Amino acid sequence: MKDKTIFKKWWFWAIAVVIILGAVGSLGQSDKDDTANTANNSPSASINPSTLPKLNADDYKGKEGLVVYKELQTKGYKVDAAFENQALTDINGKASDLFEPLDPNKADDKQSVDAFVVGSLVQDGDSVMLTIAKSSN
Repeated sequence: MKDKTIFKKWWFWAIAVVIILGAVGSLGQSDKDDTANTANNSPSASINPSTLPKLNADDYKGKEGLVVYKELQTKGYKVDAAFENQALTDINGKASDLFEPLDPNKADDKQSVDAFVVGSLVQDGDSVMLTIAKSSN
């Protein structure tokens, strides 16, 4: 029987197909991994990226704490608030716990906390931390 050249043997083509499919598959896989690693390891990527506009703290400083708290929540920010120097010891420094059930459009609710204003505002992405201070009035 005459020997066939290697290109005419069935097992050569089976091996060639497996190698080609493996190479194509690994190329597609490495592209996905590189893209994910680049996005996660980028030095310019923020720890907490913002999808909402950057706030100017001076625009809110001195305004009624409840009104600002609810306004920022309505705009989509994740808002947390604490009293400056734990202004109300029975609240344990968490203005959020006091503000959450209140409605700034109700006179009684607003009057119950109208002595507290925004002392400072710190934004980290879409999260905002308000420091609520006693009004000087």
